[in-house]
Amino acid sequence: MGSILQLFVIIMVAAMLVIIVREQNESISFLLVLLLGIFVFLFVLNQVEQLFNLFQSIVSKFDVSLLHLDTMIKVIGVAYLTEFISQLLKDAQLNSVAVKVEIVGKLFILLLALPIFISVLETLMSFIPQ
Repeated sequence: MGSILQLFVIIMVAAMLVIIVREQNESISFLLVLLLGIFVFLFVLNQVEQLFNLFQSIVSKFDVSLLHLDTMIKVIGVAYLTEFISQLLKDAQLNSVAVKVEIVGKLFILLLALPIFISVLETLMSFIPQ
């Protein structure tokens, strides 16, 4: 809980700094926003790593296949990374590039999720009498 509070304080201080600097120099302001975004992303990535380790320990206790869990974690990671990059591009006023990044991210998620979709279809087909 304390680390979240520290993160929020850093974000608030950086946001105020960005507002002050934006009046003087727009490019430095954008650079500060970019650095803040990267800092927040790395901070959250550290927290997510702890969450994934917890998931893996739970799954290992129940002796469940990690194939689908691993795929779901990859899909979630791609979704968050795509959203993060898209928002950075929108902050840089590159909306058309951001939309293309979102489309590529969605296609990549579809490709990653394809084995799960096939597995579900095979399971459903096994219930249908021949």
